[in-house]
Amino acid sequence: MFFALTLLLLALMVLMTLGFGMRAKERVEIQMAADAAAYSQAVATARAFNAIAVMNRAQVAHMVALAGTQSLISHSSQAYAAHDVACPGVIPPPAWFAADTAAATQVQQLQGRAGAMYGGGFSIYSTLLNRHIAGQALARRVAEAVNPELRAPPEGAAKSFSELNGGNDVPNRDDVMQALKAGTYSCGVGDGALCPSGGGTPALNATMGSMGWTWVHNRPGGTAGFGTGGAAISASFRRYGSVSQMDPATYHSVSGRNATAHDHGRVVVPARCPTPPPILPVATDAWVMSDEEQTREDQHVYGARLPPGQAPEDGVPPYETHTLGPCIVCPGIWPGSMGYNVDELQAGAANHFGQPKLYSILYRDYASPARQARPDPWNLFFRFRFAGTESEFDNSSPLGRVRPTGREDVQRNQVALSAGQVYYHRPRGAAQGGGWREPPNFLNPFWRATLVSAEGSCDDRPADSLGAAGFSGHARTLRELHAVGYRGGGPGDGGY
Repeated sequence: MFFALTLLLLALMVLMTLGFGMRAKERVEIQMAADAAAYSQAVATARAFNAIAVMNRAQVAHMVALAGTQSLISHSSQAYAAHDVACPGVIPPPAWFAADTAAATQVQQLQGRAGAMYGGGFSIYSTLLNRHIAGQALARRVAEAVNPELRAPPEGAAKSFSELNGGNDVPNRDDVMQALKAGTYSCGVGDGALCPSGGGTPALNATMGSMGWTWVHNRPGGTAGFGTGGAAISASFRRYGSVSQMDPATYHSVSGRNATAHDHGRVVVPARCPTPPPILPVATDAWVMSDEEQTREDQHVYGARLPPGQAPEDGVPPYETHTLGPCIVCPGIWPGSMGYNVDELQAGAANHFGQPKLYSILYRDYASPARQARPDPWNLFFRFRFAGTESEFDNSSPLGRVRPTGREDVQRNQVALSAGQVYYHRPRGAAQGGGWREPPNFLNPFWRATLVSAEGSCDDRPADSLGAAGFSGHARTLRELHAVGYRGGGPGDGGY
């Protein structure tokens, strides 16, 4: 009898060891899968951010080239006007008009290509949200590759969406454009790390800070730049009597924006004249202004060609030649850009300077149909009856032994949560002191990815994320651990 009881206890201990060992193995497996999923999400996001940064740099390059071309149109207009005074006909008008039209066409093409860059950046961002973040799509693929019974609940994507986008709705380019046109689009605290409408006026000014400097147009005089005024304030078109009236502060049109370049009061050497004139002509104001096709304010003035500069050129109105084509982001000539949310950046270290932290939540259902059909042979259910009392030990989980209560049941579901951080790091050379001090941005492709604690930032609340994904029992357990002194990886109490 004692031998039989000993064998029973020995068998029970062996079965318990096998069960606990399998649970430990499965615990390690699901946590490694969650870590891999979180890191994969962070890598995909970092690559998307780097691609967007490269697209933004290409946009800037195209707009700088646009301003340079505009300035060369203005500059060459003065030279043409001077020759027309000193030696009329030496530069044939048809040749001049052909060159002028070609330069204007180049301006339109540069503007269109810059707009296409924005479309490309928006496509990259939408693909990231739709194919990788939404519904934990990427985490689900990683989990299934590790073990087909692992699941990634779609609700687990809420934290990642909040960090990137501010909400679960994937922005549509046309909707963003309409909101910009109506003046209702905003991007601030709580709207995520990325603004599909651009980084705002400060970011635009920083990006276009080169406008007007000589390296843009490769000559010592004159300026080139982009004017911005009140959009659609004046219903009537304006024509300017002088370049000073094109001051961006007073410019009003359908778009409120234009590309301008001007030169004035310059002594021009008419080098193409067969006989140099005794007195070099002083060219009067020359300028070119291009807007979108929706307005007829585009104009071209040079030399003896008096303002308002709307007379046809070679039979073609200047607003059909000197134009930026259809506006890419109406109203406005500057194409939209994918901008870093500077409001989130200003939150400082308490929020990791707005750098997104992405959660991955995986679970294994021990009462799933697959587990019911093929339970582990050592996971048995024991009922002990001693001296009128009854005790149960459940070492298994088929349906009926672990109640089908859903995700909130801690016994039924094994859950793992992991976090990946997308961060910006541009190291400085040793000559500059080493280290890094450049703030996160979408102009330089130095975004990276790493695994981090699920706690630590002011908006990290892993218990809330677990509860929102349906694991209320696990969230309650985590809060109870915190109440008795558990602090996990976080420096404070902000995570619960």
